[in-house]
Amino acid sequence: MEIRTLPLDHLGLVSGVFDQLDIADLIDDRLPKKRKHNLGHSVLIKSMILNG
Repeated sequence: MEIRTLPLDHLGLVSGVFDQLDIADLIDDRLPKKRKHNLGHSVLIKSMILNG
C-alpha cells in the first residue's frame, strides 16, 4: 500500500474566502471601470493577492 500526499497550499482557501465574502463586489462598487478594459478591478486585485 502506497500513500501519496500532495500540498494544497493556501491559494484555494484564500480564493474561496474572497468569493464567499463577496469582496469582488465591494471592490467593483468602489472602483468602477472607466475605460473599455476586458478585466475588472476585482479580478486584478484577486490575482495580485493570490500571486503575492
